[in-house]
Amino acid sequence: MIWPSGVIAAAHAQGKPFWGSMRFNDGHPPEYGPRSRFCMDHPEYFVGDDCASEIHSPGPDGKIMACRHLNYAVPAVREHRKELIEDLCSRYDLDGFELDFTRHNFHSFTKADVHRACDILTDYMREVHEQLGRVGEERGRPLGFSVRIPGSLEVCEASGFDIKTWLREGLVTSLTPTVYYDTTCELPLDAFVKLTAGTDITVYASVTEGVGPGRFRPPPIEAVRAAMSNAWHHGVDGISLFNFHHHQMTNRPGDMAILSECGDPATLARKDKLYMLAGIGVSHQSRFFGMENLSWHRHQLPVDIPVEPDGPGVTVTVPVSDDIAAARRDRILASITLRLDLLHFTTFEKISLRVNGKEVPVSAAKWGVSWQYAFNWNGMHGDWEASFDLTGGDWIRQGDNEVNLILHERPDDIAPPFTLYVLRLEIKYNILPMGLARIES
Repeated sequence: MIWPSGVIAAAHAQGKPFWGSMRFNDGHPPEYGPRSRFCMDHPEYFVGDDCASEIHSPGPDGKIMACRHLNYAVPAVREHRKELIEDLCSRYDLDGFELDFTRHNFHSFTKADVHRACDILTDYMREVHEQLGRVGEERGRPLGFSVRIPGSLEVCEASGFDIKTWLREGLVTSLTPTVYYDTTCELPLDAFVKLTAGTDITVYASVTEGVGPGRFRPPPIEAVRAAMSNAWHHGVDGISLFNFHHHQMTNRPGDMAILSECGDPATLARKDKLYMLAGIGVSHQSRFFGMENLSWHRHQLPVDIPVEPDGPGVTVTVPVSDDIAAARRDRILASITLRLDLLHFTTFEKISLRVNGKEVPVSAAKWGVSWQYAFNWNGMHGDWEASFDLTGGDWIRQGDNEVNLILHERPDDIAPPFTLYVLRLEIKYNILPMGLARIES
């Protein structure tokens, strides 16, 4: 093929490395494209009805199909995939290779073999590492080896990924912790940064897909900025984009500007951001998940708020990388708005709200219909958005911000729970300093 080689040569001419990538065990349904001859000739190599994952969604006809993922307990499967890796890395002048474990690791073993998953995958990583080393020696320069993995160590462990052993044995040169199918600002990337401290292993944050957060399709560019800015704040070495094609899908070419912003925290600073806590963007993706909240990391929302006259209520943490104090000092800060989407709100509740321990007057809220809740037709289901202007106070700070919501009273004849569904913190900036400079007495 001439086209990939031409793209690689063009990248190298600009001094840019070019990496290849392969999904570990993609399970897209047949309508997405043709199946390989290997899969067609060996249907017995699929995990099928014996898949170790207990979560599979129904197809268009309402029936749950046999799981269409390869069984990595079968030696022939592992050998076939290694042959594909070697062919890719030998044929093209790549600088590195990425193995994407997020497609779809919970579906790679049968119930009978899942207890061996960690050992099998660690041995497999050793074999791929050795394979890439051999290709690099033949080429005369080493190949990097990156793995795209779930965005929390908890889910990596549950998936059978022995990250600590991979690092200790030097099997990889970089890690890319990631979301599955949404955009989020709350990945615990600092855990990976701490794990690789003192080594040459780099951490690249993949914090966005072409959907989410919440019901946004595609993610607002402000949410992408917030996610990337938080990643830099955690000390990552770079940003990785995945499925970032919504500028084409929805005719938003202006979103491509993020490519000139995301490579350095300085170019993301003092640009409008949306820090948002929400559930996973597309609920039907649950067929790939085996943990609560349906994702590669723990989502704090949605959460039900119990009736507690004296608290303590529910507290969620909103990480904010913006230097709010400096922006306010330089008169660049334009506004800070906190929006809470509340489900099953009757208007007879008595609630209190605190941000970082400081009370926010609920009486000052502006109320409107929630458009984050998918089934709030005509606003008749009691699903509301409460907006709070936090611009003038010192509620929000750089770092972790604790938002505490207490439900003191509620009519006792309401069956659905009072739910904090989505939290949005919008920070906007002026292009030039505006307002009066603070005069120190």
